[in-house]
Amino acid sequence: MKKIASFTVAVGLMACIAATASAADVTSTTSGSATVTGATYTNQFETIITPADIHPATPMIILTKTTAFHFTVGSTTTPAGWLGAQTIDTTGQIMTDKWGNEWREIYTWLGKAWIKVPASAYVINPSM
Repeated sequence: MKKIASFTVAVGLMACIAATASAADVTSTTSGSATVTGATYTNQFETIITPADIHPATPMIILTKTTAFHFTVGSTTTPAGWLGAQTIDTTGQIMTDKWGNEWREIYTWLGKAWIKVPASAYVINPSM
């Protein structure tokens, strides 16, 4: 049954394309060759966004080893999960716990979470 339905849809689609193509017949042509000059296209556009304008919106962190993430800042309980070595995007929120450790809020598959930035990680701050 599925094959029949697929075949019917394919034939119908081909019929629509054929009908559209036959409706756009050219009835006359001009003799000679036409030339296109720069004056033909008067609306010259200017690039609005350049590569220099593109910046990451929030800092990125490159983790070089497995790192735990938590749902609260300064958590000493069992972590909510672990992240392997990868580049992760942050929300831009930065907190410091009472021991002076830097915590950054990140996006994970479980929602937003916090990681204590390890010394081996690289933080890439966007240039303004």
